[in-house]
Parts: sequence; structure tokens; C-alpha cells
Amino acid sequence: MYVLDQLWRGEITPMERCVRRGSEYQRVAREVCEKIDELFAALTPEAQKQFEAISALKTDINVMENEDYFVYGFRLGAGMVLDIVGAYNGPFCSPSESV
Repeated sequence: MYVLDQLWRGEITPMERCVRRGSEYQRVAREVCEKIDELFAALTPEAQKQFEAISALKTDINVMENEDYFVYGFRLGAGMVLDIVGAYNGPFCSPSESV
């Protein structure tokens, strides 16, 4: 099956990938959550609201960044493929070309 077929059928969903158990990412993410919980408990109710608002904005920024990274990487990969299969007019002739 072609990748475009899988994409059309919704079988490719990069955002739904899970975190591998025992990975470095999982360890660091857990540590971040623990530190945030500790900080949140030490804040006043007003400061907690401010922290939640800032966290929501940071999440929005992360989503925008990740989407842009995905699109940029996809476009970069497509550009590489086009370079490979497209015509190349470099300064030298290939052995099959006449001089």
C-alpha cells in the first residue's frame, strides 16, 4: 500500500504515537510533572491561576512549533526527492552525454 493511501485512510497519525516505557523521554517527562506539581502546591490560588494561564499559552506555542517542524521536515524531504528524480544541470556532463 502506498503512503498516500494510508494517509487518506487515516492510518498515519504521527500525533498518536505513544512513549516507549522506560525511555529517557518518559523519565524526563515524569520528572517535569513532579516538579510542576511541587511548584503548583507552593503557589497561592491567584498564582496558580496565572501559572495555568501561562502553561496553556506555552502548550499553544509548542503545538504551533511542532506543526511547523513537521511541515518543514516534510517539505525538506519532498525537496530532496525532487532533487533526486529531477533534472540536474551541473557543470559536468554525465558519461552517457556527448561532449
